[in-house]
Amino acid sequence: MYSDTEILKYLDKLTWDTTKTAEDLLNILKSPENNWEKKGLYIKMLNFFYWHKVRHLVQPDKISELLSDDVINGLFPRPLRDKYRYVRSLL
Repeated sequence: MYSDTEILKYLDKLTWDTTKTAEDLLNILKSPENNWEKKGLYIKMLNFFYWHKVRHLVQPDKISELLSDDVINGLFPRPLRDKYRYVRSLL
């Protein structure tokens, strides 16, 4: 997993369409709760970054949360959903 400084650098790329800062997104990412904001952030991360990058941005114990049906069903385009279902099946 990357350091917080490195994670902030990547999360900053996701703030272009929101009023949230990279620090806000980091707090959501590290939050123990699994809420709609975190699911939305997971969807955005999987849509924007390659899998190998995402797995370094998320704590290892949160990978199953990241690859939940709710998150995967929010991905676009549809073939991306199949890709992450396959990734989940491998894990």
